[in-house]
Amino acid sequence: MRPPRISLRRLALPVLLLATLAVFGQVVSFDFVDWDDTTLILGNELVKTFSPAIFWIFEPELYAPLSLFTFQIEHALAGFDPTIFHLTNLVLHLINVFLVWKLLHALAKSQILPTGQAGTNRKSQIVLFVAVALFALHPLQSEAVAWASARKELLWTTFALLAILSYLQQSDTRSHDLTTHHSLFTKLRSFLHRHRIWLFTLFALLSKATAVMIPVILLLIDNSHGKLSKQSVKQKWALLTLATTFGLLGLLGKTGGDLSLSLWERIVLMPAQLMFALRLIVWPFRYAVLHPAPLPIELFTSMYGGSFVVVIVFALLLWMMRRRFPLLILGSAIAFLTLFPGLLSPIHANTVTLVTEHYLYFPMIGLSIALIGLASRSQILPTGQVGMNRKSQIVLFVIFALLVPLSLRTFRQVAVWHDTVSLFESVQKSYPRSAPVLTNLGAAYARSEMYPEAESVLRQAIGLDPNLAQAHYNLGGLRYVRGDYMGAIASEKRVIELQPNHADAWRILTWSYYRSGDLTNASDAYDTTIHLRPAFRDQLPTL
Repeated sequence: MRPPRISLRRLALPVLLLATLAVFGQVVSFDFVDWDDTTLILGNELVKTFSPAIFWIFEPELYAPLSLFTFQIEHALAGFDPTIFHLTNLVLHLINVFLVWKLLHALAKSQILPTGQAGTNRKSQIVLFVAVALFALHPLQSEAVAWASARKELLWTTFALLAILSYLQQSDTRSHDLTTHHSLFTKLRSFLHRHRIWLFTLFALLSKATAVMIPVILLLIDNSHGKLSKQSVKQKWALLTLATTFGLLGLLGKTGGDLSLSLWERIVLMPAQLMFALRLIVWPFRYAVLHPAPLPIELFTSMYGGSFVVVIVFALLLWMMRRRFPLLILGSAIAFLTLFPGLLSPIHANTVTLVTEHYLYFPMIGLSIALIGLASRSQILPTGQVGMNRKSQIVLFVIFALLVPLSLRTFRQVAVWHDTVSLFESVQKSYPRSAPVLTNLGAAYARSEMYPEAESVLRQAIGLDPNLAQAHYNLGGLRYVRGDYMGAIASEKRVIELQPNHADAWRILTWSYYRSGDLTNASDAYDTTIHLRPAFRDQLPTL
């Protein structure tokens, strides 16, 4: 009697969810990190109450009221206990893994597999398993899941996936009549059912402005199904108008910093950003919250000029394969479009960066789609057979053998987000001569009362970039805490030379003069501080 055959389709999703939980479950024991968490969550007065002001402000640049609303709920339930904030991120990632599983199966059923084979073709199920695992377990996802402030990335992905799945299922549910009964509940249910795509898109846009790409993704799906027409565009007019409105709203929140790039520099930088993102996906090492871009940004260099050429060649290859591999093209287009808004914002912590890792969270879905499109149409995993040849078995063994170390690598990468010190010590290993990285590490050491280490790395940061105001500010704050008021005065005066309206520097300068007994200069600094930020009045000495 033959033993019963294991159903890969039934086991695959539970195995993926359990593996995801095993890799990312550690986040519930993590602390907040001083990388937006202190300002966006801990220091955000709007999080402490259910204030409706979240719907007409930016945080600090992005319009994401629904993300702030989730913080409000968590604070109401558990205060600023980091466990609940990290638990929410973990749950959202698990939900997204489930939704990606549903999405890839829906796309595979509609485009890749012959009718009736979606559930029985063992090789195709393996391809789908690997594609979802790429999204669920790749080390790149660590930042989005382990960082509490990356909530908006997870949340907009959830609602975007619900909108796309609803769109794919629309034809199957269109015939359902939900208005045969005329109760208020039935009418409400009917309204929500008919407008669910619009509502999910709205919720995604309220979570993060990158959701403006949802209507474009739906048009790309129409094109891959051969259904793109004037009528299909017209049907999405309301969605396109909604997305455009939120896109313009998002632009209003953008504020200029001390560092800026010309349009030409941004154009030259973008191919290098794409290539660097691809490198992080293919070679899962040297992850960091900051990836400083080599300066100056000039086209006729091996870094930027070479990336420009490679991207053009890669785009031409995709164009040549568009008929044979439609899902490869669809997935690649989705990945690029959802990464594009992030590429337009390359400046973080007053540093020009190549890529920000949590921006790649949704684009990884596009790459998973591209993977099933490429693998299912290749000769390595033929979709028309039930059995496997030896070559296929070897390839599958290699794939699964790679998933194990990849998951272990992700587990280690997630662990660096345990606290601020571990986070920036990890970044320092990748970029030991980055002044912004050393500045943040110094601040982390200071908050952990590791004062000698803090002063050492802050001096290194200033040595690398004497005009980095944040490094001088952090050093001044450290000197003040240690009782070196004259040293604090010197550091904060340097900050003010670089940024005359730096209210926090004026505040520390006021206290430093006051503690050193120089009441005349303390009074002058006091007046300037109150002028710049009246709310600081209660945080200053009485003069």
